[in-house]
Amino acid sequence: MRILTALALAIGAAAQDGALIELDGSGTTNPSKYFWEVGSIFMARAKPAVRITYRAVGSSTGQYEFMGNTDDDPLAVNAHEGGAYNDFGSGDMPFPKDKYDAMRSAGVEVLHVPFALGAMAFFDNVPADYQPDNGLKLTACVLADIFNGVITTWDDEAILEIQDGDFDPPSGEKIVVYHRTYGSSTTKGITQYLHAACPDKWPADKVGSKIDWPASTFNVEGSGQMSAMIAATEWSIGYIDSGHGIEDGLHEIALQNKDGNYWTTSASIAQGGVQMAAEEALKTGVMPDDPAADFSEVSLHNMPGETTWPIVAISYMYIREDQTGNNKKGPLLKAWVEFVLSPRGQEMVKLYNFQPVPADVLEMAQKAIGMMKTDDEPEWTFVPRAASYSSTDAFDRLAQQ
Repeated sequence: MRILTALALAIGAAAQDGALIELDGSGTTNPSKYFWEVGSIFMARAKPAVRITYRAVGSSTGQYEFMGNTDDDPLAVNAHEGGAYNDFGSGDMPFPKDKYDAMRSAGVEVLHVPFALGAMAFFDNVPADYQPDNGLKLTACVLADIFNGVITTWDDEAILEIQDGDFDPPSGEKIVVYHRTYGSSTTKGITQYLHAACPDKWPADKVGSKIDWPASTFNVEGSGQMSAMIAATEWSIGYIDSGHGIEDGLHEIALQNKDGNYWTTSASIAQGGVQMAAEEALKTGVMPDDPAADFSEVSLHNMPGETTWPIVAISYMYIREDQTGNNKKGPLLKAWVEFVLSPRGQEMVKLYNFQPVPADVLEMAQKAIGMMKTDDEPEWTFVPRAASYSSTDAFDRLAQQ
């Protein structure tokens, strides 16, 4: 890819023993292609050789593996014989408070490192002949009634009155509602939004990565199946990360934000509306300014602002602060975090339909690099290929400092 052509990996001075250094991450599917690209850069440029893998298994599984959990006790920490199953985790949701507290009680300090922002959106398959000129518009309360099974047809007055007379579906046309199954960070995001924006219709007990849905709705597994089922089913509605849905050619529904304005994700992003949500969260204390703090209450949903997108997800890396005992893995993981948070790493997230975190959030996230404690092993240093490059633009070999 053209922005990678300048990259090479270089480091300090003396030679190392040449043994393969391996890292394994796991978690959310959404940024998996981004992680694979970053991993390919490291593996292509690093000397001595490294092997970096990332398994797209979902946010909940990424947290499970990070804790070193077992099926017998969801709050167990390091119950697996080797401790954590992964070297780092990733998720589009923070650790719940009970799991965060369990890790701290077990002496594990988890660092939440936000590295990308994504917009979640609702999509429909209203046939082209019936689509309003500028697409459908819906409020959180109308969406809550649709996903609760209260509004069941497209000609419901609550839907029609929002469209300004520009929508005339067939009488009694049923709404086919799709939702994710299993532990989905997207489900948690949209249910947090519905509760934040319309608590009377979507109470707190219906917020989560896996909830009870009306029998009239239909289960789908994963973002890929959600997109495929919406595309294949006329008069359907569902939710997915916006980049995925737009890339697949689905019709996006314009949502009303907290300030009362209707936006699609592309229009909001053009106005800085996704990053605005994160800036507001940090400024108001919704997001902590310490990566080691409890992030369980962090939500960027229904934040104020004229152009703010109302459903914004944060993609986190989960990092264990104490990397001692991991030998050469610790410094490599530290370099991984440094690159992801570098100007080049942040620019790359745009290629995968994410937005970089804003400057103040990035500054908070970068604190994690200095907090990581590693063994007395050679550190990775990014050395520019030429004076015109920054240190993370070009790097080509690893040596002991």
